[in-house]
Amino acid sequence: MALSGPISPARRGYSRGNQFGAPIAPSEVVYTGGLTGLNASGQAQRIQTAGTVAFLGLAERGINNSATAAAGDTIVGQLDCYKLAVPGATAANIGAPVYATDDNTLTLTKPGTGFEGVVGYLAGIENGATWVELSNH
Repeated sequence: MALSGPISPARRGYSRGNQFGAPIAPSEVVYTGGLTGLNASGQAQRIQTAGTVAFLGLAERGINNSATAAAGDTIVGQLDCYKLAVPGATAANIGAPVYATDDNTLTLTKPGTGFEGVVGYLAGIENGATWVELSNH
């Protein structure tokens, strides 16, 4: 289910991935901890927003730019290993690509619509919790 407020997923270790920022797109709301993408203009937006062409990462902080027709403040996408729910994942899926259907929903199945790129890989399962190594490559 898409986010309606900020979240703070557990993280393993310290950031090992590159972190890049982009201005938030006009009329967009990005929540802290939400999966964030880039549009063709290089602006940050929720991953489920139409026109997402690349994965940016987990939003370091939230920004509400919904009342603005211009790009806003910078959203930084974090890439690392996070405790994120991946329904149906088993030990046999470790190493498998992970996809997003919205800013808070991950799946092992490539979506048929919207952004279809990989957002990471299933890194492990510990005590029933799934860990995803977020990656934009």
